[in-house]
Amino acid sequence: MLTTITTTTTTTAAIGQAAIFSAFAVAVLIILLIAKELLSASGGKKAVFFSRIVAAAINPLIFVFLAIVMVKVMEVI
Repeated sequence: MLTTITTTTTTTAAIGQAAIFSAFAVAVLIILLIAKELLSASGGKKAVFFSRIVAAAINPLIFVFLAIVMVKVMEVI
């Protein structure tokens, strides 16, 4: 009985942490996408340089976002 309670508590805590990390990753992705658009709209050389740096950070986060979406879809199915 004690093992069941401990396992359930640990699993619930892990799911809560995963939700927090997922929300944080999505928020960072949104912020970086906005920053990239604002930087690319500016015509300066430094802005274009920083836009490329931001784009390098966006690519892995897009894969994380797609993984989050796939997991949520699999939960529904």
